[in-house]
Amino acid sequence: MLLSTTLVASLTTLTARPASATEEAAPANPIFLTGPNEGAPEEIATRYLRANPDRHGVSLADLADLAVLSRQTSQHNGVTHVNLVQRHQEREIFGATATVSIARDGSVVFVGDTLVAGLTGTTSGSADLDAVEAVAAAADALDLPDVRSPRVVSRAGGAAQPTVVSGSGISDQPIPARLGWHPTDDGLRLAWQLVIDDSSDVHLWNATVDAETGDLLDADDWTTQESVEELSTTLEQVSGRNLAHRHGHGKRLGSPDPVTDGSSYRVYGYPTESPNDGPRSLVTNPADGLASPYGWHDTDGVAGAEFTTTQGNNVHAYQDQDNNNAPDFGSSPDGGPSLTFDFPLDLRENPQSYRDAATANLFYWNNIIHDVSYRYGFDEASGNFQANNYGRGGVGGDYVRAEAADGGGTNNANFSTPAVDGVGTPRMQMYLWPGNQFGAQNQVVLDGVGSYDASWARYSPAVTNAGLPGRQFVYAGTGCNAAAYPGTLPAGGWIAVVDGGTTACTYLLRTQVAESLGADAVVVAHNAAGAAPVLTGAMTTAPVTIPAVAVTQADGEAIKTAIAAGTVSGSLRKHPDHPGMRDGDLDAGIVIHEYGHGISNRLTGGPGINCLTGNEQMGEGWSDFFAITTLLDPKLDTAEGARGLVPYILYQDDRSGAGLRPRPYSRNMEIQPFTYDSIKTGGWLNGTSLAAPHGIGHGWAAVLWDMTWDLIDRHGLNPNVYGAWNSGGNNLAMQLVMDGLKLQGCGPGFVVGRNAIIAADAALTGGQNSCTLWASFARRGLGYSAVQGTTNRDDNTEAYDTHPSCRGDFVGRTAQPGLNTATAGSAVPMKFDLPKYRGLDILASGAPYSRLVDCETLRTVNPDGSITPRPTPVAANSPGKSKLSGNRNGTYIFPWKTERDWAGTCREFVLTLDNGVQHRAYFKFTD
Repeated sequence: MLLSTTLVASLTTLTARPASATEEAAPANPIFLTGPNEGAPEEIATRYLRANPDRHGVSLADLADLAVLSRQTSQHNGVTHVNLVQRHQEREIFGATATVSIARDGSVVFVGDTLVAGLTGTTSGSADLDAVEAVAAAADALDLPDVRSPRVVSRAGGAAQPTVVSGSGISDQPIPARLGWHPTDDGLRLAWQLVIDDSSDVHLWNATVDAETGDLLDADDWTTQESVEELSTTLEQVSGRNLAHRHGHGKRLGSPDPVTDGSSYRVYGYPTESPNDGPRSLVTNPADGLASPYGWHDTDGVAGAEFTTTQGNNVHAYQDQDNNNAPDFGSSPDGGPSLTFDFPLDLRENPQSYRDAATANLFYWNNIIHDVSYRYGFDEASGNFQANNYGRGGVGGDYVRAEAADGGGTNNANFSTPAVDGVGTPRMQMYLWPGNQFGAQNQVVLDGVGSYDASWARYSPAVTNAGLPGRQFVYAGTGCNAAAYPGTLPAGGWIAVVDGGTTACTYLLRTQVAESLGADAVVVAHNAAGAAPVLTGAMTTAPVTIPAVAVTQADGEAIKTAIAAGTVSGSLRKHPDHPGMRDGDLDAGIVIHEYGHGISNRLTGGPGINCLTGNEQMGEGWSDFFAITTLLDPKLDTAEGARGLVPYILYQDDRSGAGLRPRPYSRNMEIQPFTYDSIKTGGWLNGTSLAAPHGIGHGWAAVLWDMTWDLIDRHGLNPNVYGAWNSGGNNLAMQLVMDGLKLQGCGPGFVVGRNAIIAADAALTGGQNSCTLWASFARRGLGYSAVQGTTNRDDNTEAYDTHPSCRGDFVGRTAQPGLNTATAGSAVPMKFDLPKYRGLDILASGAPYSRLVDCETLRTVNPDGSITPRPTPVAANSPGKSKLSGNRNGTYIFPWKTERDWAGTCREFVLTLDNGVQHRAYFKFTD
């Protein structure tokens, strides 16, 4: 499949400036692919592709049948995004798409595509399998359980034979299926494409099965989550546990148009990311009147809430501790008629003691990111997530199911995004972070005998710090029924000790029996070697009210032996050496990150397809960007400081912690050393490889974080993310990234993503920030000459140059890429001209700087051959008290003090103006 994009081709037509380049070198309006055109956007898009097939690596015959998947118009810039799919013999070619973006006047702004070439005479295969048989074949190939009682729910006519098959025991939702063409090296192969919501795991499979042989041709997992392997090292790191509330926010931030419905939520309110940043507060009327015009608890579009629980138009938040993808009994906290969601929370205890508070926090933050992203263009027409679209376009019925304290795992979170707007509801699963690096969560103490580490239960209340002292321990065998207990039970408080294993009965049933007999707690003695299990059980009825824990087989035998020897008393308590488990529902960074996957999947290629493919896809990067930029707080964040991703759930003290990624985010390249070639195999620090997709994605987020701060330097910082796109550099960055997602088309890599953002600025501002953007990307190796190749990780080439229209040379110096000579340790005057004198406050942050380059190639490479870190920019100093000077004619001079130890090396000198225009020269230093 050929990947192509068209932007650089147009920009290369801009004329390079002479050596005395001026600040006006940046074009007033970067060139679109065409001038104005007449006709409907779909017609313009199709005409353009058919007039320029060579640009996209296809022939005119390959474009004979193009169908519109979706189209939507961004109201803030007037760009219409037409998403086309390539067809052959009236059937869709899976993954063969083009996104053509059209300006208000009909100009073609940008094209991103994954079109397939050479369609004529390359088809093979027949539909020997029907949809039900294809489901069975997919289940076998994906190692799912055997299908049970499959049946056709619905079937339509046409070449694609769209069919819906029952869940068949393998899918939580009915399985849609359709016939189409799958591109292979040998041509197009007839195939069934199926969407399976895996009942046995967290996956949402988009599986493509050969319609003749039943072979699995492709499988994409539309559920995104962290890799356990990637997390293991991070979770082993034990850091400080200071929960002091150090910060507060005096000014109310949030929607400029709140919905006054009387609702209130005691939460870690925007922009407080987590308990690290400050205490909870009671936030009133937070719903945004633009995005949620009837408040957060509405679904019918009429004044008045339909729900008093954590459910509404945008999200239904509930607990799913038994991992059945359905709400636990009574697990959507109720705010009553006044919609007051104010529940107790004590972070010194384990999360089972504050489930309602955590779920309310999850509901709040899902709604916040829904409302914020709406203001930047993730609206109904673009496929956002709402039960009711209020007649504003798109298809409703796809609110987010946000599952708190989900029982599907620990130390993670995930988001499943159905491909088609309104077909299936997205699911967010938030997990607990038990802090196993600190040891056991709970402890059993037998007076005069000893203490024993204990695990925890999902279905029971938490064991508290105060614990249950002075209890007698009673052994009850399996504990499956009352007959298993001694005939006489203690009159005072007592704790049941029961055998492990779930063959005879469930752990939950054992706990229910013990509770019915008056026990204060249950200790399960594991029946096998190894760690004590985390106890699980169905949550379909009223939960038990006593805590349950488990101990290892060996400790269980010791406890049972002590009981057999005579009356034993003691206690069950939260382990005094454990800081307490942490709940991802209290970390807004995780919530926004996961929701961000829904945004990037829906906007890329439009709301009818999920097409973020390839090792170089940046889904994790966009999600990180949305999290840290939405939560950007001038009281806590700086450009050059470290910004760790979700440090709270990693038991790190504040935002400067290392976080979840290979390195924290920072414009300081010594803290965050990523450059484009870092994605290569063996290209990361110490010859290691960044993991795909999270490590590679974190590199993209590092680039966007730099870009955000560069735009802040130019346009200022608005502490309110609800502000208009032109109210601050951070708001502008959010808008450009959101617009870039709509522009870029399917299968993007870093260069395509770069081009789409620059095209987004052209459409939004006329290209006023193009040079600033080029400078941001160039600094991390995504410069003008960077080559993406495919979306594999090893065929890209980084480059550090800016666009020719943003480039200037120095007066009296050999023009780039020529090599100047200077004496190491001398002062080198660097002179440049502007049309007029603008004062001395004209340099971008960090300018000027120099950086080591190879004397032969002038590339930024390390002498030892390592890819990461590349030589980092070094601030250019001046001798004595001298500094940048200028005269009325607009001639400026910066005296550059070089270093003696540079002798025998070469460096680039880069001076960036506040509008992003860069003056650059190369030097070789002699003794």
